[in-house]
Amino acid sequence: MILLFLPFFSPNAISATTIGDTTFPADVGKTYTWKGTYPSEAKGTKFTFTTESIEKGVHNSIEALMVNCTMRAYNPMVGWITFIDNELYMAANNTQNYLVFENYNYPVIITTPINLTLVAEAIHASNYSIVDNTIIENYISGISYEFTFNTKGFLTKGILKQDGEMLLKFVLATGDAAVPFGNYFLIFIAISVIALVYLKKQKIK
Repeated sequence: MILLFLPFFSPNAISATTIGDTTFPADVGKTYTWKGTYPSEAKGTKFTFTTESIEKGVHNSIEALMVNCTMRAYNPMVGWITFIDNELYMAANNTQNYLVFENYNYPVIITTPINLTLVAEAIHASNYSIVDNTIIENYISGISYEFTFNTKGFLTKGILKQDGEMLLKFVLATGDAAVPFGNYFLIFIAISVIALVYLKKQKIK
């Protein structure tokens, strides 16, 4: 009789969030939010990340942890915008130094133990430095980004600067509370923090 229940207590059955030494820290089904603290003009907007599934699979011939998510942004002027609808967010295997972000090239939750060099390379940062738990990207246009992660793998603070002047700051919030984002550019206000990715790509071209 005991043998009948053993499959339900196998490591794979207990959790699919870990493969080797690679762990995705977010709970399946839980929504995580970030809120803006600067500037004050964009209060009322919010950004959410919901982990839809975490599975073991193969990506580019490498066994990896596969994470699907839904990512949405809300602004009172335009309502909800869904950027990823239950699609692949990342494939990761720390042992193989393998990390790929799919469909969305902006890391808000990363695997642990954290490897910020791997993260910076995965988002194709060309001119970056790492200070403590912060990735700093600099561009000749004067734009710079600072992404700070805690040891659990969550983005705790993101800062956008222009010529050293802070334009945007947002922080990790708990629960499902409304999450306002501050933003300097109108397009940022419209589509929240995800717009940073698109703006960065335009600056690089």
